[in-house]
Amino acid sequence: MTKGKRRASRLALYLSSIGIRPVLSARSYKQLATDLQAQYEALEVGQRKLARKTGRRLIKEARSIAIAVATLTNPVVQETQAHNAPPITPRTQSREEQFKYISRRWSALTPPCPSCRMRNGFPKRSWPTREWADEVWGRQHDRDALRVYECPIQPGFWHLGHIRRPVTSVVVQNEHLVPPCQLPVIRYETEGHS
Repeated sequence: MTKGKRRASRLALYLSSIGIRPVLSARSYKQLATDLQAQYEALEVGQRKLARKTGRRLIKEARSIAIAVATLTNPVVQETQAHNAPPITPRTQSREEQFKYISRRWSALTPPCPSCRMRNGFPKRSWPTREWADEVWGRQHDRDALRVYECPIQPGFWHLGHIRRPVTSVVVQNEHLVPPCQLPVIRYETEGHS
């Protein structure tokens, strides 16, 4: 696979993985990759992050870009379309569609939490036992940054969550300011009144 074809396939997979139909109207893979890069860059930051994360997960599961592309419901056209073909306008997904896509592989035994949220605002996945949550934690690439904890709302269910880094705050007193209790009391007397 050439560099242009690989890059175009990867970007098309990213877009397709979140339900956006990639624009496939170019004469060469290099031009197609440039067009797809522009389409990808036009997405919101959150959409790009979701597309990249989902696409990379699909590539990892399939063990190749070509197989990952072939497993999509709307496979990416391997050959570029004629140059004069009209471009397809991308359709952005609503938040509900994005979550539906993310949670489509979740079992009924691991429901979304009604209260706890991931960083992107979507509900966290709940595991019915600590052992199950620990097993999932063990398969994560960022285990050092994750912890398993019991859901505060649903007793008996467990979540994975990123460990928050401690925030150090520095309180600097302004030595030029005098506390209000130490301010001098100034009394004004008007002429003729005492």
